[in-house]
Amino acid sequence: MKKSDLYAPSPETKRLSVDVSLDVLTGKLGMPEDEALNFLKLRKRYLDKPLVDWEKVEEPPLDFLHKYEELQEPNKARIKELLGKLVVVALNGGLGTGMGLHGTKSVLQILKTANSPTALTFLDCKVMQIEYLNNEYDVDIPLVLMNSFNTDEESKKIVKKYEGRKVTIRTFLQSKFPLMYRDTCAPFPTKPTEKDNFYPPGSGEFFYCFQRCGLLDEFKKQGKDYVFISNVENLGATVDTKILEYCAASKNEYLLEVTNRISTDTTGGLPIKYKDNNVHILEMQQIPPEQHALFGVTNFRYWNTNNIWVKLGAIQQKLKEGTLDIDFTVKERSVSGRAVMQLETPASMAIHSFDFKAAILVSRTRYKPIKTTSQLLQVQSDLYEIENGCLVMNSLRVPPTEPIVKLGEEFRFMDNYDKRFKSIPNLLELDHLTVAGNVTFGANVTLRGTVIIVADTGSRIEIPDGAVLENKILAGNLQILDH
Repeated sequence: MKKSDLYAPSPETKRLSVDVSLDVLTGKLGMPEDEALNFLKLRKRYLDKPLVDWEKVEEPPLDFLHKYEELQEPNKARIKELLGKLVVVALNGGLGTGMGLHGTKSVLQILKTANSPTALTFLDCKVMQIEYLNNEYDVDIPLVLMNSFNTDEESKKIVKKYEGRKVTIRTFLQSKFPLMYRDTCAPFPTKPTEKDNFYPPGSGEFFYCFQRCGLLDEFKKQGKDYVFISNVENLGATVDTKILEYCAASKNEYLLEVTNRISTDTTGGLPIKYKDNNVHILEMQQIPPEQHALFGVTNFRYWNTNNIWVKLGAIQQKLKEGTLDIDFTVKERSVSGRAVMQLETPASMAIHSFDFKAAILVSRTRYKPIKTTSQLLQVQSDLYEIENGCLVMNSLRVPPTEPIVKLGEEFRFMDNYDKRFKSIPNLLELDHLTVAGNVTFGANVTLRGTVIIVADTGSRIEIPDGAVLENKILAGNLQILDH
């Protein structure tokens, strides 16, 4: 099969690409020198990027995977020892624009509890998790937020509300890179004040920026040895002492949690083995359409959760050696009629840089990202409860599996989503829900079994207060009065 790559630079791009000097980046665009140098290195790697021989991409070897069920649970004294050496990092750079949000995604109110007058946010849950462990084991696990330039100012204000709680919160800022013209790879912004023409270049920035801000060395001096990294909006990403024990007891420097892949996993990455016999993460967006058939669920069964455990000493060593080589993705868009792009390095793509690494096969309960309102609806419903900041499925849900929920375009953005639910429906006995068109829900609605609601174009369906819909298909234009 012919070598190809969806985002490799074309011969025309290589011909048209222009030289970009450090002076232009630090002077004209006001970038700090170390950020500018990292940008230039990443840009050069893109221009030198080789094409992929897709037939040589394979699933990782079985000895790379370790089943969570086979890990050993440490005793309480050992847990206290390990937690005392742990740092928890939440990747907090996102704005949630896919859900129509315009502020820091981690402060989106998502969960209501009996003990809280207001709904809990992603950040509230993370703080509660760490505070519980600190109290239970009398340790000081710091919670560190990696902010982007989009979220830093708001996040620093928000964390003040946690003062007095038994959790130390630290923040640091990831880099800011300029968009590039697609054809010449020249920087798109002309001055540093053009905020919209810069972007945060991915969670892989953690390794460099954690050192640059001084926190890496500071935590090592405090006796910290391990870091747990996860996306702040992944409600399943909690500190797990069995994984922490394995991280400490094994020679592995880098552990990645993976889970069984399902057909709806479309945005994210797959662990793979490539021709160098090394393990990499392949993002779905990197795969050209003509190669998609090679990467079905039956051929590549595992999915990256982006829950990562790394030894701090290994990070220090890799940065000292200059051998941290993180793969990257390319995102394209149009600005002012010009094709531009941004290069991003996910933290999971650092895996091939570490000499000793492994994957832990975990259940999907550890992968609960909230990227869509369909996912949000499940979490906000009675399907789940919060215990010490952790998301736990309602014990009354039998069997304890998630229903399939598909909300249409009219529910995509949060302002419309909120208007369409007078209160969140009861989903405890739901198997499948599909909603499309102009549909609104009253208060105290119960949905059971399979429910499909489709309003015709130009029509409206109103579900009244207290309605119970069980194995129903509703279509057209109607207002339910008898329920």
